[in-house]
Amino acid sequence: MFNSCSGHAFPESNSPNSAKNYFWPDSTNFSTTNQLQEYAACTGTIGQNQDDTAANEQDRGFTVHLYCDGSSTALRYFHLNFTPGLVGQHVVSGAPLGYASMVGTGQSPSATWQNSSNFDIAVIDGSNDDNTEDYFSKLNPATFAAWAARGVTTVASTINPGNPTCTSFGSTIGDRDVISFVPIR
Repeated sequence: MFNSCSGHAFPESNSPNSAKNYFWPDSTNFSTTNQLQEYAACTGTIGQNQDDTAANEQDRGFTVHLYCDGSSTALRYFHLNFTPGLVGQHVVSGAPLGYASMVGTGQSPSATWQNSSNFDIAVIDGSNDDNTEDYFSKLNPATFAAWAARGVTTVASTINPGNPTCTSFGSTIGDRDVISFVPIR
């Protein structure tokens, strides 16, 4: 969930919670780097800033920004094995960007989702990466309906209410900060 205690503090290391959305795989995609395809959420241009090319981002794929055309919205995709030559390119909504990278260099594959690496997306409003919004709140009705078919029926159910201050971060099945949904088959 957005504003959750899952993952880590974001956008700053001292943020009270995680202001981005994490996605953990189901058992068919645990610890994979070339199975779970990610797509452009809007029509726009792919870019990378200095933070996107930092060494810690390259351990599990790369980070890219997708700057949506005619909008102040951008998406920052983390842990992505993106298609070579994509940076600087204009893409259309729904275009494949690459694959979620859910195992790091030297990391052992996991048998459970809590120990499998995830991928995450931060939705940014404006030019500052610190001004994040819930991914689901930015979806148009038709796109959100596809999530509703998988069990995510309201935007409110994707946001941890009250903007909590987290004393620790993690991911557990019973965690109220995690949304389970039916994957595409």
